[in-house]
Amino acid sequence: MGYKKTGKTTLVCRLAERFTSEGLRVATIKHDAHGFEPDVPGTDSWKHRQAGALWSAVVSPERTAFFEEKSADLDELLLRMQEADVVLIEGFKGKPYPKLALIQSVEQKEILDGLESVFGIVTWADRNDEWVSGLGSGRGLPVYSFDDLESIVRAIKTNTMREAVTENISEETL
Repeated sequence: MGYKKTGKTTLVCRLAERFTSEGLRVATIKHDAHGFEPDVPGTDSWKHRQAGALWSAVVSPERTAFFEEKSADLDELLLRMQEADVVLIEGFKGKPYPKLALIQSVEQKEILDGLESVFGIVTWADRNDEWVSGLGSGRGLPVYSFDDLESIVRAIKTNTMREAVTENISEETL
């Protein structure tokens, strides 16, 4: 969780690459508060949707894209992704799933007041700055440097991953 332009997408991509390199099946979910166009205008699948199809799928030998003309609840999406070992979620700050808070500046620290289930703070700021060192102490939360991917991965494994998955991860990666 974090404000716009704090590195949420960059961190999710780095984590997806890292977990994939361990052989884990990764799924990602991104919340977009604004409307978005998931398909390229003019393509056949776009034309199908423009013609009124509520559901549309494009299937090739390498991938499947499924378009649905309705919003989906996070729990519904998670049910669809049951085959994934790891689901990285960007957004949905009001949902009670375990989360990391990304804070870039002292002005952004109030985001912590409105979040639940936070298990750590990630910051780009210098961890020696006074305001950074005080970020987690009042809340009992560890603070991680954005570039300390190994510590962030360890925190995610410790705080979020199902037992069945963590049993398959070698001790040297924990």
